[in-house]
Amino acid sequence: MSPAAFKVIKGARIIDSIQAKPLERGAILVEGSKIKWVGAEKDLEAPEGARVETFDYTGKTVLPGLVDVHTHTNLPGDGTAVEEGCAEPDEILMLRSAWNARKHLESGVTTARDNGAKNMTAMYLKQGIERGFIPGPRMVISGRPVTITGGHCWPMNGEADGVDGVREAVRRLIKEGVDWIKVMTTGGGTRSSYSSLPSYSVDELRVLTYEAHNFGKLVGAHCSATQGMVNSLDAGVNMIIHGTFHEPDGTYKFHPKVAERIAKQGVWVNPTLRVGNSTVTVLEAKQKAQGLTPPEVALLDSTKRRIHNRQDYCRRYIEMGVKLVSGSDSGWGNYPMGYFQWEVEDMAGLGLSNMDAVLSATRESAKSIGMDRLVGTLEAGKEADILVVDGNPLKEIKDLRKVAAVFKGGIKAK
Repeated sequence: MSPAAFKVIKGARIIDSIQAKPLERGAILVEGSKIKWVGAEKDLEAPEGARVETFDYTGKTVLPGLVDVHTHTNLPGDGTAVEEGCAEPDEILMLRSAWNARKHLESGVTTARDNGAKNMTAMYLKQGIERGFIPGPRMVISGRPVTITGGHCWPMNGEADGVDGVREAVRRLIKEGVDWIKVMTTGGGTRSSYSSLPSYSVDELRVLTYEAHNFGKLVGAHCSATQGMVNSLDAGVNMIIHGTFHEPDGTYKFHPKVAERIAKQGVWVNPTLRVGNSTVTVLEAKQKAQGLTPPEVALLDSTKRRIHNRQDYCRRYIEMGVKLVSGSDSGWGNYPMGYFQWEVEDMAGLGLSNMDAVLSATRESAKSIGMDRLVGTLEAGKEADILVVDGNPLKEIKDLRKVAAVFKGGIKAK
C-alpha cells in the first residue's frame, strides 16, 4: 500500500514560532514534505477522500524542529583537541560525522550548520543525508574554515594568507559547493593560534566578504578578541561567533561602542554558552572523584572566569538589542552532539523568556543562516520539520529535552 498522502499531527499546544502565544489544542496538516495548514484542531478539514495518517500527541507540545547554527560534526565532543581529532583519516571522520548527525536529528535538531570540517567531509556528509544514505538534519556547511597559516582550526586544511590567498580560498570553497564561509578572525583553542589577537587584516577580511557576498554566501566570523570583532564589523560579516571581549593580553574588557556597532549593523551573534559549561562539568566531576593535576586546576579556574565574562557581555548584548541566536558548538571540547537543548537552556538563563529562548533556536536561528524560507516556523508552505516534546517548554525550558517525536520533511525520524 502506498504511504498516506497526508499526515495530521495533533498536540495539546502548538508553538509555531510566529505567534506570541501557543495555539491550544492545535493540529498540523502535512502534505508530502510540506506543511499545508496549521490551526485549531476543531477547524481541521482533511481533503475529502484522501488517505490521512494521524499522530495524536495528547498532552504534549508541538513546535518547529530545532535549528543549531554551530556544530562540528567531525569531532567527538569528548575532550579531544582539534589537532588529534583531525589527525584521523577522512574515512573515520566521515563515519563519526554520520554518527553525530543521526544523534542530532533524533534529539530534535532538524537543521544544523557545520562550522568547520576537514577537507571535503562536510560536503560528503550533506550529500549522503540528502540522498537518503544516512539519517541526519538538513546540513548547512562551510567546509574548511578559512584561517591563517597555523591559525585556529588549521588541521582542517583551510589555511590562506594575504588578499590573493584569501580570495582564492573563498572561490575554491564556492566551487566545491559550500553554503557559507567561515573565517577565523582571531585565534582560538588550536594550540598554535593566539585567541586574544586578530588573525587577518581588514583588507583580507574585506576581500573575503566581497567574494562571498558576490556569490550570495553569508559570512560567519570566529571572534574571541575585541579587535577581531572590530575588523569583522569593518569588513561587513553577517554573524559574529563567540563575540568575546578580550584584550591583547587576554584580559576581559567590555566595549559598549563595539556592542552598539553590532546592534546597529544588524549582525547576528552566536555566543556558544554551553561549551565552556561542559568543560567545567567534566573537570568538577574528575576533581570530586580523583582530584585534578595543576594544569587541570588552572584550566578549571580560567574556564569559570571565561563563563562569567561571557554571561556578562551576553546580558549586555540583550540590553543593547543585539540579535543572539543559539548555536551549540557541539563536537568541540567536552560538548557531544545530541544535546543542543543545553545551549537553549543557557540562553534562557541569561534572562530571556522561555519563548525568546525557543525563538533563538527556531525562527531566529533559521533567519540568521538564511534558512527561514524553508524552516524555523510552523506555517503553510514550509518544510514539515517538527519536534514534539513532553510537557511545556514555555513553563519549564528543560522540557525541550523530553523528545517524544521528530519529523523531518514530513517523515518521522524518531
